[in-house]
Amino acid sequence: MVDTPDNWRQKSPVSGGNDEVIYKDPESGKYSGPFLKLLALRGLFSEEAIESFLNPSIKSLHDPYLLPGMERGVDRLIKAIKSGDKISVYGDYDADVIISSALIYNFLKRLGIEAGIYIPDRFDDGYGLNLDYIRSVTEKNKYSLIISVDCGTNNQDIQQFLRDRPEGPDIIACDHHNASCQVYPEDEKYIIINPKLPGSSYPFKFLSGGGVTFKFIIGVLRKLDEGRKAYFEKDYLSSLLDLVAISTIADVMPLNGENRILVKSGLERIGSTKNKGLRILMEITSGKNSSINEYDIGFIIAPRINAAGRMKNAMHSFDLLSEENKDFHGIANELNQFNKDRQDLQSRILTAILESYDLEKIALSQRIFIARSNEWSEGVLGIVASEIVKKFNIPAILFREKDGKLKGSGRSTPGFDLYGNLLVLENLFERFGGHRQACGISMDASSFDVFYKKLSGIAKNKISIKDLCKKYEYDMELEFACIDEDFIEELELLKPYGEENPKPVFLSTDCIVKKYRFLKSGKHLKIDLEKDETSFEALIFKIDSRKKEIIEKKQMINILYSLQLNIWQGSKSIQLIIKDIY
Repeated sequence: MVDTPDNWRQKSPVSGGNDEVIYKDPESGKYSGPFLKLLALRGLFSEEAIESFLNPSIKSLHDPYLLPGMERGVDRLIKAIKSGDKISVYGDYDADVIISSALIYNFLKRLGIEAGIYIPDRFDDGYGLNLDYIRSVTEKNKYSLIISVDCGTNNQDIQQFLRDRPEGPDIIACDHHNASCQVYPEDEKYIIINPKLPGSSYPFKFLSGGGVTFKFIIGVLRKLDEGRKAYFEKDYLSSLLDLVAISTIADVMPLNGENRILVKSGLERIGSTKNKGLRILMEITSGKNSSINEYDIGFIIAPRINAAGRMKNAMHSFDLLSEENKDFHGIANELNQFNKDRQDLQSRILTAILESYDLEKIALSQRIFIARSNEWSEGVLGIVASEIVKKFNIPAILFREKDGKLKGSGRSTPGFDLYGNLLVLENLFERFGGHRQACGISMDASSFDVFYKKLSGIAKNKISIKDLCKKYEYDMELEFACIDEDFIEELELLKPYGEENPKPVFLSTDCIVKKYRFLKSGKHLKIDLEKDETSFEALIFKIDSRKKEIIEKKQMINILYSLQLNIWQGSKSIQLIIKDIY
């Protein structure tokens, strides 16, 4: 039994049922023993399962007609196309929804349809499908059909309005959010296409909004007459995969199942993207349009698509991705500036919170941080809440107060189901949505004290003092002798990394500290480690006082780390990137 601190935990192995555990006989396969063991711990036992995961095929995507609502949604759109109905696309303001909006809007444009587009304003309209908009469309008889993307499942108010006003528009809602209210799957005026609908038999529940929209486009193309199919090149669907990949990564969807197929395929194609706006954004922000990886999307591309909606209006991002002649360079530069402004605003709000609140004390006493201010911008509150979660390992919900109303965003730790625990307080909210680790809430300011008291009570009951300590998970113990370039190349096959498919973390014990030196004015540390006559260079970034003390006092340490191949001036070397030491 390895002696490790309480906050180090090996990930629970995924059950493999009756599948043969082939890593016990590594000589029979083409992969190394340690790599096969890692795969088995992640639930990949049989040769078929391993090859399916490491080499996912676009041919393995599920039939879109397995999605609830797909058949009726496709039939309604084709009817609208044939009869010349006026159609509008209704989006929202985050990256997933902007991409979803661009996907369906560009698709309709290829068919010669000049669809309307409505992207609500975060600050004036709130999130989700808006009843005032539907009421206005009905009064003006403006559209016969509205296709909403990444929203629409939980809009009982609109469904009731359309039952009372049958002359209003039909709605096709391509969504992926949990249903938190009664839905009516047979409603002909309000068709919901969503893998998470109650009773859904769709094999994979975790598509992004862009993924559901992509499936809808596949479904429509399949039923189009041959004349209209001729508007699309043979590789048309493949050409959309780069945008679908961005939507999936930006919305932090699990990178397994269908999402792994979509993202891996999208990343393979993104370097030769046919979307002019995306190509220019990649060139301006990352300095490249090839070798774009999941990190580039998650930390460079997606934040800039998101920034317009956070700082001004998300139509800027939609304009970049829609297939129309525009000043793509100008828009891309504008998004870049929005992102810089967002980073500055985010930093100022976080600094103000850290100066105004003793968050370490609040973590111990309340186990959750809930605050409101009339000076904060709601566009960045979710990101600021995420920073608080990272620093103090407690859930955080921040509200902007204006005109007696509160609009806020929350983020949570993996162990506290934010959405589930908020459901019992739903009667306090005017609008509410989210999932385990994120939420959006609108409510009257007069409800804040009751909300604060009740949710703090829930948090104190469900989050222990032990839970406040930062947790580290690792995949398996690994000997230095097993680490070589071939093993690192095997690890590369696991990419793209992300939610539910993180970069592997390993444990090695009794590593001898041969020498060390501080870098960047003491912020980072480089160590030479040795075990069983095998040596590697290791790095600790943003080293804290505890780790410094351990390194300075101990000659032998246990480490948690990931692996990377460092290439410098044509020379390759293996580096250990240390997460924690003991």
